[in-house]
Amino acid sequence: MSTIPTSWNYPASRTAEDFPDPTRLCILDASQVLLPYLPCAALLLDNELTILHYNPMALTILATETNSLQGFVFTNFIADDQQNETADKLRQAGITPSTTSCTMKKDGISAETVDLKVSRLPDTSLLVFLEINSSSTTNREIVKRLQILEAQYEKNPAGILLVNERMEMLSYNNEFLRMWSIPAHIQTSRNDEKSLQTVLSQVKSPEQFLEKIYALYDTPNATSTDEIELIDGRIFFRHSYPIFSAHKYMARAWYFLDITALRSAKQANLLQQKYQETILEHINDGIIACDADGQLTLFNQASQKILGEQVSSVPMHQWAQHFRLLKPDGKEILPADENPLFKALQDHPVKNEEFIVEDRLKSQRTLRANGQAMYDNDDNKLGAVVSLHDITDLKKIRQKLRHMAYHDHLTKLPNRRLFHDLMELCMRQADRESKQVGILFLDLDNFKQINDRFGHDTGDSLLKHLTSSLLDCLRESDIVCRWGGDEFVVALPGLSTAKDAEGVAQKICLNIAAAIHAQTEYQEITVSIGISMYPRDGKVADKLIRKADVAMLSTKKKGKNSYTYTRKIS
Repeated sequence: MSTIPTSWNYPASRTAEDFPDPTRLCILDASQVLLPYLPCAALLLDNELTILHYNPMALTILATETNSLQGFVFTNFIADDQQNETADKLRQAGITPSTTSCTMKKDGISAETVDLKVSRLPDTSLLVFLEINSSSTTNREIVKRLQILEAQYEKNPAGILLVNERMEMLSYNNEFLRMWSIPAHIQTSRNDEKSLQTVLSQVKSPEQFLEKIYALYDTPNATSTDEIELIDGRIFFRHSYPIFSAHKYMARAWYFLDITALRSAKQANLLQQKYQETILEHINDGIIACDADGQLTLFNQASQKILGEQVSSVPMHQWAQHFRLLKPDGKEILPADENPLFKALQDHPVKNEEFIVEDRLKSQRTLRANGQAMYDNDDNKLGAVVSLHDITDLKKIRQKLRHMAYHDHLTKLPNRRLFHDLMELCMRQADRESKQVGILFLDLDNFKQINDRFGHDTGDSLLKHLTSSLLDCLRESDIVCRWGGDEFVVALPGLSTAKDAEGVAQKICLNIAAAIHAQTEYQEITVSIGISMYPRDGKVADKLIRKADVAMLSTKKKGKNSYTYTRKIS
């Protein structure tokens, strides 16, 4: 029995009866000091089974919304159907420890099974140790895992069949029955022979199907993966593997997955890929692509034709020297960092950039490059791609225009014959590129009055001035012809829509008006324009020019200083 602590100083006049009960002091000490340090969950209950003290481990087992258990009746944490019986056993506990079991509640639901070790202290309070029943927890976890496995088994998108070493069906999920359309009466009877016959009646090659089965049962350790074609057109993926327990062969699992849609999508993807490859190989433009490391991944036939050979064995930084890639002047070697594919890979814009490639015979071809870097949906760089368009013919047209276009002694513009030739080239180019050519027929309104009033020299001077204003409205690739007197014809190649021609016509009207405004004595001069489009309005140069001429006359009738489209060919 404990003695009174020496730190308690009582007056000398007190008797022994005045001192606290040493046993009671031990109990208080145990409840307030020892409980938190016990290696198991522990409670101190009064005679009404109300919780007086507890340790943190007890709070974990008796999980509740409150942070304190003090003052709660212990039996309220026990399953409803066990409360009375457990309360009786607790009240019957004596000084000698006794053991009982009960099921604890958690969130109002029966949960853990707990072993209670109870002993009554000298002050009649109860000391209760709580220990979770390990076998109950283990069994519950096993059941839980089995339930999870069963749910996965039934909800698996594949049909699953388990058979024993004698090829007898042990188990299967609903998807297996659905995939193989096994009738209900065969399912009920679990007739293996009829089930197998049902399966064999649906496959294209039943002999091969059986051959695979027998081969696997001759080699129990083997796994197998293949595909099965069914008579109705479906395709099943089939996978089989053995199941062992403690190195003993227990069963074999068969796994079937309908991949018909996947196979169809794959075939469609391959067809689309083939289609795209065919397009790439037959277009006139060269297409070159590389991955993020600069390694070539695409080089179509047109690229090989343009450059003269494959470039797969030539590092990108050596292309200029190897293929004689030159700057647009045709003299200087193109720097490696100006290689269109390299620039695109470095995220630099490549738009209508021109360079020259020179073959071994010193023949030069001019290329126009467009390209960009390629990224996936996550903004990861995949590489770069460029297109190479051979504009050598267009360049020759320009050169020919420079040499021969100024045949007209006054305006230095092409004459009719040259204009016809150039129009033919423009139309052929439009056919190759699926573009349109706009034809503008222009007539200077009231120009005859200038000649009559001021003379032909003044008229010629004004005509040259207006020709310059006209050229300011056009691109270098556009072709202008002095058709005769104060009439001009303009060819606008490479247009996408008739609206493009309309924009040029409007610009010409404004420029001519601005040029005349500066010459106060010629204010009556304006321009009337007729527009025809190739191939919409015809495919013969003369016919297109004639239709534009007719449209121009319509403009004059409507008030001049504007433009009019020709009617479509019926």
